[in-house]
Amino acid sequence: MKKLSSLTGPQKIIEGLCAATLAGMILGPVLFRGRLPDRIPGHYNSAGEIDRWTGKWELLLLPVFSVLMYLFLSFCCRLIGESVRKGELPRSAYTWIAGTKLVVIGTFALIEWHSAAARPVGTWLLPADSALLAVLMTGFLISALRFARKQKEEQG
Repeated sequence: MKKLSSLTGPQKIIEGLCAATLAGMILGPVLFRGRLPDRIPGHYNSAGEIDRWTGKWELLLLPVFSVLMYLFLSFCCRLIGESVRKGELPRSAYTWIAGTKLVVIGTFALIEWHSAAARPVGTWLLPADSALLAVLMTGFLISALRFARKQKEEQG
């Protein structure tokens, strides 16, 4: 992950939202443990319906997975940041990948929220997630291709 001071405004917002979401995911189950139902959804199918039930202790796994995904995607952002500094990728490349990080962390938070309430997530989650991630990946690829074409035109 880049140093927070070297991030642009949108990147600082994305990192702040990710940090706040992760903090909420960690603190929520701990602070509201007494209010959680004893049995919560342990898994959802592609239609957002509950297809496995478990004990509320499993709710603590979602923040762990979220932190691991955050660290992995932060590592990807670091690699992209290096390529941006070397002039191999456009400045927007980091923001596209950081946006992906926000969508992934937000999805885990949403699943945790619905699990804590012992309710299905709904049929909209998978298509919405897929659409958001497709937009982010397409944006990244388009910006990288335009940047490469511009670099090639400047050299040739």
